[in-house]
Amino acid sequence: MGSAVGDVLDITRAIGRLGKHVHFHLHDGHPLVPGLADHFSFLTRLPIPFSYQGRRSLGMMYGPGGLAAIVSAAIEACGLQEVSFTLEIHQVEGRLPLADASPLFSHWRDTTNAERMNYWLSVLGENALLVSQRIAELPRSAGTPLA
Repeated sequence: MGSAVGDVLDITRAIGRLGKHVHFHLHDGHPLVPGLADHFSFLTRLPIPFSYQGRRSLGMMYGPGGLAAIVSAAIEACGLQEVSFTLEIHQVEGRLPLADASPLFSHWRDTTNAERMNYWLSVLGENALLVSQRIAELPRSAGTPLA
Protein backbone atom coordinates (compact mmCIF):
# COMPACT_ATOMS: atom_id res chain seq x y z
CA MET A 1 0.00 0.00 0.00
CA GLY A 2 2.91 2.32 0.60
CA SER A 3 3.57 2.59 -3.13
CA ALA A 4 0.00 3.69 -3.96
CA VAL A 5 0.73 7.38 -3.38
CA GLY A 6 3.43 7.42 -6.06
CA ASP A 7 1.04 5.98 -8.64
CA VAL A 8 -1.68 8.47 -7.69
CA LEU A 9 0.80 11.35 -8.03
CA ASP A 10 1.87 10.13 -11.48
CA ILE A 11 -1.76 9.93 -12.65
CA THR A 12 -2.52 13.33 -11.12
CA ARG A 13 0.34 14.94 -13.03
CA ALA A 14 -0.76 13.25 -16.27
CA ILE A 15 -4.32 14.49 -15.81
CA GLY A 16 -3.02 17.99 -15.10
CA ARG A 17 -1.29 18.06 -18.49
CA LEU A 18 -4.74 17.89 -20.15
CA GLY A 19 -5.28 21.52 -19.16
CA LYS A 20 -8.83 21.02 -17.85
CA HIS A 21 -10.51 21.90 -14.57
CA VAL A 22 -10.21 18.83 -12.32
CA HIS A 23 -12.16 17.82 -9.23
CA PHE A 24 -10.61 15.32 -6.84
CA HIS A 25 -12.92 13.20 -4.69
CA LEU A 26 -10.59 11.84 -2.04
CA HIS A 27 -11.00 9.27 0.68
CA ASP A 28 -8.46 7.17 2.44
CA GLY A 29 -8.23 3.46 1.83
CA HIS A 30 -6.91 0.74 4.10
CA PRO A 31 -5.48 -2.76 4.05
CA LEU A 32 -8.09 -5.21 2.77
CA VAL A 33 -10.28 -6.12 5.73
CA PRO A 34 -13.64 -7.75 4.97
CA GLY A 35 -16.57 -5.51 5.90
CA LEU A 36 -14.43 -2.43 6.62
CA ALA A 37 -15.47 0.70 4.72
CA ASP A 38 -12.80 2.84 3.07
CA HIS A 39 -14.06 6.33 3.76
CA PHE A 40 -11.91 7.07 6.78
CA SER A 41 -10.35 10.22 8.07
CA PHE A 42 -6.84 10.75 6.75
CA LEU A 43 -5.79 10.72 10.41
CA THR A 44 -7.19 7.24 11.17
CA ARG A 45 -4.96 4.32 12.07
CA LEU A 46 -6.22 0.74 11.92
CA PRO A 47 -5.58 -1.23 15.16
CA ILE A 48 -3.85 -4.57 14.64
CA PRO A 49 -3.28 -7.41 17.13
CA PHE A 50 0.50 -7.49 16.60
CA SER A 51 3.43 -5.10 16.37
CA TYR A 52 4.53 -3.80 12.96
CA GLN A 53 7.40 -1.31 12.70
CA GLY A 54 7.09 -0.70 16.42
CA ARG A 55 3.36 0.14 16.32
CA ARG A 56 0.18 -1.82 16.92
CA SER A 57 -1.68 0.00 14.17
CA LEU A 58 -1.43 0.58 10.44
CA GLY A 59 -1.81 3.82 8.59
CA MET A 60 -4.41 4.08 5.89
CA MET A 61 -3.43 4.09 2.23
CA TYR A 62 -2.47 7.77 2.11
CA GLY A 63 -2.62 9.30 5.59
CA PRO A 64 -1.83 12.97 6.24
CA GLY A 65 1.42 12.89 4.27
CA GLY A 66 -0.17 11.25 1.26
CA LEU A 67 -3.07 13.71 1.31
CA ALA A 68 -0.60 16.61 1.40
CA ALA A 69 1.36 15.12 -1.52
CA ILE A 70 -1.80 14.60 -3.61
CA VAL A 71 -3.02 18.16 -2.93
CA SER A 72 0.42 19.55 -3.82
CA ALA A 73 0.70 17.52 -7.02
CA ALA A 74 -2.83 18.46 -8.11
CA ILE A 75 -2.26 22.18 -7.56
CA GLU A 76 1.16 22.10 -9.21
CA ALA A 77 -0.17 20.14 -12.20
CA CYS A 78 -3.49 21.92 -12.70
CA GLY A 79 -3.11 25.31 -11.05
CA LEU A 80 -4.91 26.54 -7.96
CA GLN A 81 -7.83 28.01 -9.92
CA GLU A 82 -8.37 24.82 -11.95
CA VAL A 83 -8.56 22.26 -9.16
CA SER A 84 -11.09 21.46 -6.44
CA PHE A 85 -11.30 18.82 -3.74
CA THR A 86 -13.92 16.90 -1.78
CA LEU A 87 -12.89 14.76 1.18
CA GLU A 88 -15.29 11.89 1.75
CA ILE A 89 -15.23 10.84 5.38
CA HIS A 90 -18.12 8.77 6.65
CA GLN A 91 -19.44 9.21 10.16
CA VAL A 92 -17.01 8.11 12.80
CA GLU A 93 -17.71 6.80 16.28
CA GLY A 94 -16.88 9.00 19.22
CA ARG A 95 -18.25 11.79 21.34
CA LEU A 96 -17.05 15.34 21.90
CA PRO A 97 -18.57 17.60 24.54
CA LEU A 98 -20.49 20.44 22.93
CA ALA A 99 -18.71 23.32 24.71
CA ASP A 100 -18.58 26.29 22.30
CA ALA A 101 -20.51 24.30 19.67
CA SER A 102 -23.60 24.07 21.90
CA PRO A 103 -25.51 26.77 19.94
CA LEU A 104 -25.36 24.49 16.88
CA PHE A 105 -27.25 21.83 18.80
CA SER A 106 -29.57 23.88 21.02
CA HIS A 107 -32.65 22.26 19.45
CA TRP A 108 -31.37 18.69 19.99
CA ARG A 109 -33.10 16.89 22.86
CA ASP A 110 -30.60 14.04 23.08
CA THR A 111 -27.15 15.51 23.70
CA THR A 112 -25.59 12.06 23.21
CA ASN A 113 -26.37 12.27 19.50
CA ALA A 114 -25.33 15.93 19.46
CA GLU A 115 -21.95 14.98 20.97
CA ARG A 116 -21.54 12.25 18.34
CA MET A 117 -22.28 14.74 15.57
CA ASN A 118 -19.94 17.27 17.17
CA TYR A 119 -17.17 14.66 17.15
CA TRP A 120 -17.77 13.89 13.47
CA LEU A 121 -17.70 17.60 12.66
CA SER A 122 -14.39 17.90 14.52
CA VAL A 123 -12.92 15.03 12.47
CA LEU A 124 -14.11 16.67 9.24
CA GLY A 125 -12.61 19.96 10.38
CA GLU A 126 -9.25 18.37 11.21
CA ASN A 127 -9.08 16.80 7.75
CA ALA A 128 -10.08 20.05 6.03
CA LEU A 129 -7.35 21.77 8.02
CA LEU A 130 -4.79 19.33 6.58
CA VAL A 131 -5.74 20.45 3.07
CA SER A 132 -5.87 24.16 3.96
CA GLN A 133 -2.49 24.05 5.67
CA ARG A 134 -0.91 22.28 2.71
CA ILE A 135 -2.29 24.85 0.28
CA ALA A 136 -1.01 27.68 2.50
CA GLU A 137 2.47 26.09 2.61
CA LEU A 138 2.80 25.91 -1.17
CA PRO A 139 4.93 28.57 -2.84
CA ARG A 140 2.94 31.14 -4.80
CA SER A 141 4.30 29.68 -8.07
CA ALA A 142 2.52 26.38 -7.29
CA GLY A 143 -0.76 27.95 -8.37
CA THR A 144 0.48 28.08 -11.97
CA PRO A 145 -0.03 24.81 -13.87
CA LEU A 146 2.94 22.95 -15.29
CA ALA A 147 3.35 23.27 -19.04
